[in-house]
Amino acid sequence: MSNEAAMETSKRLDGFMKDLDCNNLEGHGGLFLIAPLDQYRVFSTEQFSEEQKMFAQTAREFAINRIKPVNDELNVLNKELSIQLFKETGELGFLGIDIPEEYGGMELDKTTAAIVVDYLSACECASFMVTVSAHTGIGLLPIVWYGNKQQKEKYLTKFATGEWMSCYALTEPNAGSDALAGETTAYLNDEGTHYILNGQKIYITNGSWAEVCITFAKVGSKYTSFIVDKSCDGFVVGAEEKKMGIKGSSTVTLYFENCKVPVENVLGQVGQGGAIAFNSLYAGRYKLGITTAAGAKYTIKSSYDFAMERKQFSRSIAEFDMIKNKFAQMVVRTWEAYTVSYATTGSIDFSIAKLDKNSDDYYEKMQKIIEDHAIESSVAKIVGSVALAENADDGVQIFGGAGFIEEYPAAQIYRDERINRIFEGTNEINRLIIGGNLLKKAILEELPIRDQIFHRMKDWMPKTDFNDNHELSKEISVIELSRSMMLYVLHELILKYGQDLKNEQWVLEPLADIVICLSVMQMGFSRYHQLENGKYKDNTAFVLQYSIYNNFNILKSKVKELIPVICDDANLDETMKMIDDKVNSLSYYPDVISFKKNICEELYKKGKYYLD
Repeated sequence: MSNEAAMETSKRLDGFMKDLDCNNLEGHGGLFLIAPLDQYRVFSTEQFSEEQKMFAQTAREFAINRIKPVNDELNVLNKELSIQLFKETGELGFLGIDIPEEYGGMELDKTTAAIVVDYLSACECASFMVTVSAHTGIGLLPIVWYGNKQQKEKYLTKFATGEWMSCYALTEPNAGSDALAGETTAYLNDEGTHYILNGQKIYITNGSWAEVCITFAKVGSKYTSFIVDKSCDGFVVGAEEKKMGIKGSSTVTLYFENCKVPVENVLGQVGQGGAIAFNSLYAGRYKLGITTAAGAKYTIKSSYDFAMERKQFSRSIAEFDMIKNKFAQMVVRTWEAYTVSYATTGSIDFSIAKLDKNSDDYYEKMQKIIEDHAIESSVAKIVGSVALAENADDGVQIFGGAGFIEEYPAAQIYRDERINRIFEGTNEINRLIIGGNLLKKAILEELPIRDQIFHRMKDWMPKTDFNDNHELSKEISVIELSRSMMLYVLHELILKYGQDLKNEQWVLEPLADIVICLSVMQMGFSRYHQLENGKYKDNTAFVLQYSIYNNFNILKSKVKELIPVICDDANLDETMKMIDDKVNSLSYYPDVISFKKNICEELYKKGKYYLD
């Protein structure tokens, strides 16, 4: 992206952060934790530029017209067809969104990259999307960010067109989430011309189809990244795995048997492998949030179409209130997933657009920005994957017995979605990332969290610029109280555990859930508030209100789960009563059933998810 384009992006994105007055923290990761509602803006689907809308339309048309008609063939591991469509995707420019122009790409903003995978997902073929996403994310970004000029010229030009496919090989038999514990080794030969790799990598997406593999090995004690060409001596591809779902994608074990990798194929510096591995995964997570949100959306459509056709007791099952209840919840989950994912890419883009594209440390600074949004990226991945999982489960239930029959889409959706809670770090690992980064931001004062704790403990319900006559005044109070409860719990946990908190998984998990709930409420409200008045905003209000109600209930339960941990017996009753008193003071008793009725009514009018 040129400097002019970057400035234009910055100008466009400035709109959703311009009013922020929170210690000049625009675009900083984790800002939702501390920013009052009246000082927080998000990017959302309603703010797509005309160029982004064009990419969305083109991607959707290709997905519907070219990929979807051959889904049955793609879902049975059809290598020839998959690679053909992959190359066609490259011809349209979709594989080069993150690749610099000088190497055949377009290097557009992260939101546009997310939009492409979002609208390509209209093909409703998880297998093909896994193939594309693995290539455009963790498969090529390490070379974009860390590769030297020669490596970029050799690989990126072919990655952009689809001539070559890439894979990312990190997981080992004894090293999954604990990637740095990998046992694959590398040593420099006597001639100093090649590194000799020995070990294996398992569950590698695109592994048997890719010409290039980004992998990792220990050079002595230094964890290092390598670019391995399929033609390297000693590079052995195992058999295709027989999987529960995404059966049309390639997943294999890769073996390195005295594999000779030229010294010029070291990626970055020797010992830099950890940074390369994890920074790549951060980007993979918010992209996965988008693709799972898209999957949740299409699950609604297939379930709705079936429910309208299926008759019981002389009427379609879509007329039954319990079915309507499921659809209402499916809409809300999907909206939440889209909200947090695009809010994340928007915030990242806001900061990246400020960088000097021509500076030598451009990509280093970009990676730091993405790493700074580790909390949001993990939230997006969790919220998206859970939304799709729960929508898929409801979908099978709506289909009834047909949901168990392979002839219908529900069964395949159910099988295909399960991997998403494991991909890009399990949801459990991502909760640890949320908790660990929250602790880091607080202790290192990357954000003024301690200041916020101090002020919030004096005033749990600070006034905002929103007056009491706001149409969602109750919800505003709920969100601000939720923020205070989160900060209170965090403060007490830090007092009890200090930096050892990062090792306390029993408490990090509910703490992460509190953060997730707050993010959904905060970002959801901001998205709603930025909408123009009208029917679209009115319809969104019901979705937001139900979302806040549901997330507040979860957040309250998680706070109460942690209270006995942070209080001694003498103070337990008093502290529980304090929390209950503050909650009760809200007089928050929303008509949830009315919310869901209105959501479902709008869904039935449109016949599909209606908030994109």
